[in-house]
Amino acid sequence: MVLSPLKNLFLWLVKMGLPIMTYQEKIKIPIEIYIQPPTQFLRGNYPKLLPEWLLCPRTIIIVLLHSQFALEQVTQQIQDEKTRLKDEFLKLGQKIQAVGRRKKCLVEVINPQDGKPINSASGEITFDIVAVVHELLGLSFSHTKDGCKILRHPFQKTAIYPSLLVANGSHQVMNSIVQEILT
Repeated sequence: MVLSPLKNLFLWLVKMGLPIMTYQEKIKIPIEIYIQPPTQFLRGNYPKLLPEWLLCPRTIIIVLLHSQFALEQVTQQIQDEKTRLKDEFLKLGQKIQAVGRRKKCLVEVINPQDGKPINSASGEITFDIVAVVHELLGLSFSHTKDGCKILRHPFQKTAIYPSLLVANGSHQVMNSIVQEILT
């Protein structure tokens, strides 16, 4: 049986857990937000990733920003788009962090460019954001000519910018925090 692209999207979203959907501030294109449990790698290596954290994060918040362009090429236009997407994510991450702080929840924003925590000390190793998204959401990835990993979204293809936050709040708490900042 051949499934339509829309039905494929629906089935994939149900399998992954329906994302929280919102739109970017400057350009009204989608952002997908998934609240997931930590990966096995994070559970085993959080002291090397987040040396200031006494306990392993309870949730990972994956933020997939849709891009205007496929991101596998290295051009000035693509670099400008990546900068715009990073800025969009950082604004969203700061809002989530601020509400989390108000609710006594520790939230760390991970820099999408280098995989290091933005507001706490860097560890011995960095977050591989593409690997986290691959493991938790099952998205495939490939390598660019420059050796960078690039996600392959089922519908956006390579026009997707992955980013993440980690938090000590439960899935329910983080879901309510995200919902609060979006309303």
